Amino acid sequence: MACKYGARQVYAVDPSDVVFVAQELAQANGFADRIEFIHDLSTRITLPERADIIVSDIRGLLPLFGQLIPSIVDARQRHLAPGGRLIPERDILWAALIDAPNVYKGWVDPWNAPYGLDMEVAKKSVLNSWGNANTTSIGPANLLTKPQIWAVLDYTSIEDPNVGSLNLTLEAIRDGLAHGWLIWFDTELTEGIGFSNSPEADKVAAVYGRGFFPLLEPISITQGDPITFSIRAELVGEDYSWRWFTRVQSQDDPKVIKAEFEQTTTFDGISKIKRIMEHDLTFRPSLSEKGEIDFFVLGKINNRTTIAQIAQQTKARFPDRFSDKLDALIYVYELSQKYRQ
Repeated sequence: MACKYGARQVYAVDPSDVVFVAQELAQANGFADRIEFIHDLSTRITLPERADIIVSDIRGLLPLFGQLIPSIVDARQRHLAPGGRLIPERDILWAALIDAPNVYKGWVDPWNAPYGLDMEVAKKSVLNSWGNANTTSIGPANLLTKPQIWAVLDYTSIEDPNVGSLNLTLEAIRDGLAHGWLIWFDTELTEGIGFSNSPEADKVAAVYGRGFFPLLEPISITQGDPITFSIRAELVGEDYSWRWFTRVQSQDDPKVIKAEFEQTTTFDGISKIKRIMEHDLTFRPSLSEKGEIDFFVLGKINNRTTIAQIAQQTKARFPDRFSDKLDALIYVYELSQKYRQ
């Protein structure tokens, strides 16, 4: 599309094998001479020239996903020409408390004492996680509060991948039973042009989904009840850790707290650390067959030995694991791409 609408040169960068499909599409459409395909991460390459426009869509369910912000910051600093444009320019994140019994039921029902067993620990873990709300069943009628902005990701200036809100103050707009928070985003591609996956935008939501952050238990809400909400996402390694806080007060007496929940996706991580400290410090791990193969291959990567040579050595070392040289070559290539500089 960039070539069709006048781009002199396009650099198409992607770490997945889809880049090879795109290369064939460029050939089929007569643009192969104007597009250079780069099978890598944009953070690991240097282009021969800076770009006037950088187009990206590396979101997950929400824009706060993996290395999106560090990647865009790096692209803006190293790959974008002075006066150049980023598409999209910004994402606006929204939140609203929702009445969504079917969504909540799907989360908690499997852990509500199946076969008479106590599954509360598993249930607590699930309720300290978040995921995709059922896009076909959530609409404006499910909202218990007016939507409120909790973060603006301005990619033209953003530096910090960690994003959070101060306490947002909302008010219940009707009676209902609150089950969690719906999070979505509006995208501004460039001035005056964009899209949204809000509760009113079913077609876009079908592509991106919407985030659902459950409450620890449903809360009965009365129109006019004051509600406090805050949410924070912190990049830890390759993924985000989330925290969200909810307080519901009574409209009749703000001193009466109907519910107060503090939730975090680090619940599982804390449990794992506790388990390791209590039981597993004396554990002596050993490598599986796959671990031995990976260890062998990584030990051969030295900036001197070719992929073909490493594959040949790997096939000879593990003859029962690889059916032929091609099988070994694919394995070594994919592993080398994962850890290459």
